[in-house]
Amino acid sequence: MQRIVFADSWSDFFAGFDLKSFEDFFENLPAKTIGVNRKRNVSSFSLGPDSRKKQFFMKRFSHPHFKDMLFSWRNIGRPCSQGRYEWENASLLLDNGIETYHPVCFGEKMTYGIEDSSFFVTEELQSQCMTDFVRENWAGFRQQQKEKIITGLAAFIRKIHDSNICLPDLYIWHIYIAENAGEYEYAVIDLHRMSRNVTNRRLKIKNLGRMHHSMLDRYFDEELKQLLVESYVADDQGSDVPKLLAQVKKYSDIISARRKKVQY
Repeated sequence: MQRIVFADSWSDFFAGFDLKSFEDFFENLPAKTIGVNRKRNVSSFSLGPDSRKKQFFMKRFSHPHFKDMLFSWRNIGRPCSQGRYEWENASLLLDNGIETYHPVCFGEKMTYGIEDSSFFVTEELQSQCMTDFVRENWAGFRQQQKEKIITGLAAFIRKIHDSNICLPDLYIWHIYIAENAGEYEYAVIDLHRMSRNVTNRRLKIKNLGRMHHSMLDRYFDEELKQLLVESYVADDQGSDVPKLLAQVKKYSDIISARRKKVQY
């Protein structure tokens, strides 16, 4: 079985470019690959004349691991393709007031209820990847502005966790940032391992540990990293900040021992 599900009126838009079937998107769409591994790849493409051109991103999943299919089944409670799972996760975040990429469509190819391949298309985010933002701007910022950005990021992460959402891939390169009238707005991407209905505090601390790991020393000193943790629990009376910081550092060190830090 093959099918495509569109958001809003996107079906008519893509039909205008002869993009109607699963193969049209998965096999025949000319797109620029920007990230790839054995089971999935991310690409970008644009449609329309220059004056009205729209930019999109697409994630393709090919022959996913059984553990990934089981993971999404456990979270949603029914068989679910990887493309649909990201669609569902993005919709859940947006419903909770958490900015992420806006779903356009997903497609899936299933055989006897088992996913063969799928894809997920989103609109381009009107913000900048935080690693690029930091690399380009951080040296010119005063400490007060850096602290404002970090406290805003901490509040954004806390909002995610207060919605009982867990993001095991919560790295700084999966955060997008935009400035609006002197205030900073945040978005998160890469949702294929997102879990819902998570109340386990230890798992949420692990998320913070991954964020801590991804904050390079050349940009983020110990004071800023501590500020992230302090701001995360700012509304919790009686919080043991030193204990929480030690736990976050512990998980950060574990991640750092497993993988090299991504340079930006």
